[in-house]
Amino acid sequence: MNKYVKSPSLVLLFFLLLCSATHLTYAQYDKDKTRIISAGGSITEILFALGLGGNLVGVDTSSLYPEEAIKLPKVGYFRSMGAEGLMSLRPDIIIAAKGAGPSAALKQVSMLGVEVRTYDQDTYTVDAWKKLITNLGNDYSKNNQATQLIEKVTQGLNRQNKQRRYEVKQLNAVALLSIGQRGPVAAGNNTVPNLLLTLAGINNLANALDGYKPFSSELLATQKLDLVLIPSHAIAGLGGEKAVCENQIIKLAMPGGCNIYVMDPLLLMGFGTRLDQAVGEIIEQANEL
Repeated sequence: MNKYVKSPSLVLLFFLLLCSATHLTYAQYDKDKTRIISAGGSITEILFALGLGGNLVGVDTSSLYPEEAIKLPKVGYFRSMGAEGLMSLRPDIIIAAKGAGPSAALKQVSMLGVEVRTYDQDTYTVDAWKKLITNLGNDYSKNNQATQLIEKVTQGLNRQNKQRRYEVKQLNAVALLSIGQRGPVAAGNNTVPNLLLTLAGINNLANALDGYKPFSSELLATQKLDLVLIPSHAIAGLGGEKAVCENQIIKLAMPGGCNIYVMDPLLLMGFGTRLDQAVGEIIEQANEL
């Protein structure tokens, strides 16, 4: 190698230092002017709801709500961000869902004075959701907004359940991510879809699973299945609603007719600010059965 050609690592370091030349640490920065990058659709949703949308200078590609988030510069998918892209937006802090990374990129920006905070989303219960909202509110001086958000969604959940025209545990449902030759992959226990079905008073047939796992085709085919939930980003890969309905497993599980509801992925699988809306949509579909 020519001795005058710098190694890739040195070039990267120079670029990062250049991007951070005018950077101030979070502790030094006026909170009203703090430049935030949000990584994780649910985190972005919550930050906007807490009134921090004006501080966001970039988001990851899973941040599709609210509409204002779509217009912001993108830093890649939250699990595969690059240090160069992050530093080019001159952030003071990166607020991310657990699992954001890669860790090497986050370590690089942290070494350059950018604070990186991650928030666990490992337990999917109403209490865990309230804790997430509360923690974000406490950490960014938005306590009142966090309390108001929790109250708003709680009231919404109560209101939605009053619209239910079926008995609790009367109906069975499953949330599918795929269904092919290897069988269906369903949302089991400790997932957002399971939480939503529980709040809607509907049995999740895949509840014995932990997380998103393959579900026995034979078992599903022998169950009474009333409703199938599918995130909209997955329906095309499944061949569309018609193809799902023509699947032999679904036909056996739903002999009385195919009832599929395609949902916004952030509603069905996200842990953001619209739990009440998601539950309301599921209840509305179930009321029609």
